[in-house]
Amino acid sequence: MKRFMQLFFALSAGVLLLFASVTMAQTYGEIHGRVMDAQSGEALPGANVQVQSTVLGSIADLRGAFVIKRVPAGTFTLRVSFVGYQTASATVRVKTDSVSQARFALRATTLEIANVVVTASRRPEEIQTAVVSVSALTATEALRRNPLRLDAALESIPGVSLVGENVNVRNSTGYTRGLGSRVLILLDGVPALPSDFGNMNWDILPITDVERVEVIKGPASALYGSFALGGVINVITRPPQPQGRFAVRISAGIYDKPYERDWRWTERTLNFNRLDLSYSKRVGRLGLRFSLGRHESTGDRENRHFKRWNGTGKLIWTFDNGSELSLFGAYARDRRGEFIWSENGKPYESPLAFLDYRLALDAYTFYGQYSLRANAWLELKWRASFVRQLTGNQFRKEGDFEPAQGPGADWQVQAQLDSSMSFTLGVEYHYDYAEQRQIGRHFASTISPYLQQIWQPHPALRVTAGLRYDHYYLLPGPTIQTKIIDSRPVSVVNPLPEGNEAQHLSPQLGMSYRPFSETVIHAALGQGIRIPVLGERFLQFDQPIPFRPNGRIVTERSFSFEAGLRQRLGQRASLEATAFYNLYHDLIEPVFVATASTFYATLVNIPGARISGIETSGRFQFWRNRLGLEATATWTDPIITKVNKTNEAPVTLKKGERLSYRPRLIAYLSPSLTFGPISLQADYAFASKLEREQVQLFKDDQRVPKKQLDMRLLYQWQGLTAQLAVRNLLNYTYAQVERNVNEVRNFAFGMMWEY
Repeated sequence: MKRFMQLFFALSAGVLLLFASVTMAQTYGEIHGRVMDAQSGEALPGANVQVQSTVLGSIADLRGAFVIKRVPAGTFTLRVSFVGYQTASATVRVKTDSVSQARFALRATTLEIANVVVTASRRPEEIQTAVVSVSALTATEALRRNPLRLDAALESIPGVSLVGENVNVRNSTGYTRGLGSRVLILLDGVPALPSDFGNMNWDILPITDVERVEVIKGPASALYGSFALGGVINVITRPPQPQGRFAVRISAGIYDKPYERDWRWTERTLNFNRLDLSYSKRVGRLGLRFSLGRHESTGDRENRHFKRWNGTGKLIWTFDNGSELSLFGAYARDRRGEFIWSENGKPYESPLAFLDYRLALDAYTFYGQYSLRANAWLELKWRASFVRQLTGNQFRKEGDFEPAQGPGADWQVQAQLDSSMSFTLGVEYHYDYAEQRQIGRHFASTISPYLQQIWQPHPALRVTAGLRYDHYYLLPGPTIQTKIIDSRPVSVVNPLPEGNEAQHLSPQLGMSYRPFSETVIHAALGQGIRIPVLGERFLQFDQPIPFRPNGRIVTERSFSFEAGLRQRLGQRASLEATAFYNLYHDLIEPVFVATASTFYATLVNIPGARISGIETSGRFQFWRNRLGLEATATWTDPIITKVNKTNEAPVTLKKGERLSYRPRLIAYLSPSLTFGPISLQADYAFASKLEREQVQLFKDDQRVPKKQLDMRLLYQWQGLTAQLAVRNLLNYTYAQVERNVNEVRNFAFGMMWEY
């Protein structure tokens, strides 16, 4: 570990010294140009322009114009990308103290995919040549499904599924009952998970603020550290638009009656609605974007009602030297009933003991990031962030919660040494603080230097290698902690008074090879970690189900290997197939303990587990682009491979059993038919039936596969999109979590207007 730290700081010092010497010696010119639609000749504001083999780039303005300053003298390749258009390239020769010109006419593509992603290697790269499995969901694709929250749109991404409110990538997480996640969630590359429970608050960001979503499958701890054990979901927010842009999004609907007459619990018309407003504009060097939203529902069952509000703001300031300061803030407020599980035989009714339970959440997320392109080959970035979440009034407890707080910082260097070699070097710091009656008062911190190198020895071959060192420290504390609640002292037992200190190395190696222009073979292997969040170690409560802490749980570790093939067939089809093999050590899973005198839940480490499988996806366009089809399927084999002879809790885990709450097959099919401004679309989601051993409560309840069909009719006219939608058209009922069935059929009208 010491040698790694010494090497890291030596590399950092070398980079800065090299930067100082090269910057003084270089002379520069500029590149000016325009980006337009090849057919209409209209400008394409927001198009991304990159100077290949450098860190330089620009964004097209309202007129489609772009300017790239401080370009060294020489010959360069410009690459231009824009969502919905084919990527274009051109060679430009730059002379000292002169201006070179470039014009691009982009042609629309029939396959709408995000061509450029940044999550896989922390720097822009083509999604087709990424060395790891990575998928992207554009804002257009997400909005056409009219989801009320972003997580509802993620299931269309290959390998991604929802179990309750847990987002799974290749079945990595299962169902954690609100504690921890094996998928790291980022907002613009900034960690967004709270410090206490480590579960994402999806209400923090309206879907109208999303530019695209990028998903890495498999462990990404070499770049992103803990939580990235199963993958990374990076939500890229929309930048301020060159022209003033105001948007209104409205959605309202009603719930149908349950399929069985005996399941109907009310004669009221149950309904939901959502309103989102946003405004975006650039004025000179200043760009800004603001949004406000309100979401309300009666729920389709007892105690599932809620009222939610959210607001976001983004500000970008560009300095004279081309450096950029970005500030982002988001707030979400949630007041809701908490549906624990249903009465036996009455899937939409809550047991009387749970009927009055409420949950209140107030969450804040802030970050500030400053980036400086020092020259053509070196970019420096500094980032500070803060995540705060207050949970209150949970399970009839009042006044006993304090906000969990997670400040963090990151310093990063990106360097392009030559046309074949680049690297990223950085150090990240994160601090966790949580205090509440059910946890106690605890502090932890993590410092993590990391580096990644990209080598392209041949235009068709790309090799990456990465390494990250995480030093985690949980501060010691008293065995008995006392908290004053309603003027009375309340004692909380600390199961880990001695604290904890751990060090972890996470390496990763990957390659992609393009034997033909539209064929890419990729492979990667690496190790990942997930350090338990504070809630996993210390959470303890008595209602609704007693939960006992297990301070002895240890860090999860994994080894992963994958290999796959990407194939494009012109502009009409895109195919991908990937085989993966993941080994997990000390997997943290929730279990229930039932004895003659007690019943409670806790967490234990499973010494060994394996999740292997195959993921496939395809996009197709037929009949002059009128008929479209997206299809994905992921098969996994989630198996326990090793168990302890004696467990911390008296539960029986058997070698060879399947891991809980992980359907072996998930599939998604989305056809569309378009005639001019009118489009008819459908989504069919399937998940195989859970086996008896894969549920932990009510094992004798009937279990069926997930089969949900959604339909929608869209009409687009200039900046207006109107939609009629039916979710769960067949009113099919299934449950992936015990006695928590899916929503009944519901009908919705949606409209989005941008001007």
